[in-house]
Amino acid sequence: MSGSLTPPVQLGEPRPAPKPAAECDICQVLVNERQLAEARGDKSKVADLNIELRNHPEHEGQ
Repeated sequence: MSGSLTPPVQLGEPRPAPKPAAECDICQVLVNERQLAEARGDKSKVADLNIELRNHPEHEGQ
C-alpha cells in the first residue's frame, strides 16, 4: 500500500426541490409526503419523492 492520498471528491450544489404541477392531486400528495419525511429527517425518502415529482407526467421535468 502506498502512502499517497486521493484528492477529495468535489460535489456540486444540490438540485432545488421540484415544485408541484398546478392543480395536480398526485403532485400535492407527493409534496405532503415529502414534508412529513423532512420533518422526520428522512433524507433518503425526501430524495425519492423529489425524483417522483420530477418524473411525474404532469410535472414535465421541472
